[in-house]
Amino acid sequence: MQVRRVSRALVALAVVFVFTALTGCARNAATEARSPKGSSFPATLRDDDGVSVTIKAPPRRIVTFAPSNTEIVFALGLGARLVGVSGKFDNYPPAARSIPSVGGSGQFGVDPNVERVVALHPDLMLAISGGDEWKKRLRDLGITVFTINATDFADLLHDIRTVGEITGTTPAATALTSRMAAQAQSIAAKASTESRVKCFFEAFSPPLTTVGPRTFIFDLLKRAGCDPVSAAAKSDYPEWSVDQLAAQSPAIYLVASESGVSPAQVERRPAFGAIAAVRQRHVYLIESDLISRPGPRVVLGLLALARILHPALFPCGGTC
Repeated sequence: MQVRRVSRALVALAVVFVFTALTGCARNAATEARSPKGSSFPATLRDDDGVSVTIKAPPRRIVTFAPSNTEIVFALGLGARLVGVSGKFDNYPPAARSIPSVGGSGQFGVDPNVERVVALHPDLMLAISGGDEWKKRLRDLGITVFTINATDFADLLHDIRTVGEITGTTPAATALTSRMAAQAQSIAAKASTESRVKCFFEAFSPPLTTVGPRTFIFDLLKRAGCDPVSAAAKSDYPEWSVDQLAAQSPAIYLVASESGVSPAQVERRPAFGAIAAVRQRHVYLIESDLISRPGPRVVLGLLALARILHPALFPCGGTC
């Protein structure tokens, strides 16, 4: 999960989507105000909030305010420098669970506790979109805040390289993103040898909500060999109807695990038998953390999607 749970999985997933949607048009993460090569300091870069941020030296005390950012920091070998995380959803790798939480305030419980952050004396807080007020307050208190917001897989790779740049771990970030790019390319190339599959992705319900063409998850669906029926949607997280699905006849129906709904529950919904994928019992659960967290494990999410869409090409071999 990309942000903290409030009281229900529906609200938590919705908050993730709202945060991501806030900068959905920002296609290139962390545009450099200048173009430092490698990890040289001081470094000044423009983050995904459009704020010019100067990093004076490699940060020694880091706070992350999103599970995806926590995973990136650990993947770059910086787990020992992580002094604070957003909350209980910062659960991967397991070592993240023992790090103090800084979350808990705000209207939906998704703002950081500013006093708790300051008490940790971080020299970098790595955030995601949203929270302009608390970010300004932290900056006014002398805390360096840097925002990343991946809008698609390519942007995620750019974000990871940027985090490497601002933390002095450029070689590790380059190696990680090279592996991720190669793995994703291999999956997409293999999936392209079969016909594309018409699919529908249920983000949460009620109301029945899916993903639009400018979202991170939509990009993963396309790379895995799916043609989402929501390709013409005008918003990032549009509501969809049973009548639309019956007419569009998706072959595969995907359900985000964070929705709290099982395939069997989808199949029992009134009128859902008119949907081809449901009628043929092609309803599958997909692990939300692997596709909604823009981080190193996204490649595993891409593989999981490809296995559902093209099982003959991607046999599990007892691993799924």
